[in-house]
Amino acid sequence: MPLLEVRALTRHYYGVHALRGVDLSIEEGRITGLIGPNGAGKTTLFNCITGLVPPHSGSVLFNGRTITFWL
Repeated sequence: MPLLEVRALTRHYYGVHALRGVDLSIEEGRITGLIGPNGAGKTTLFNCITGLVPPHSGSVLFNGRTITFWL
């Protein structure tokens, strides 16, 4: 079972899609990097995972429990 799992996460700003159906799975004990060009949505993804910005759809699970809208 993954420690952190992101399922079909979406987020948009005024019609511009920053995240469109992002799926991510991170296993416990692994070091994982996220790379991409400027404007690819890396910061938006991080902000949705941490709860700083709510996603429009999708879910974030930590250790099997949904943490999508905890804040």
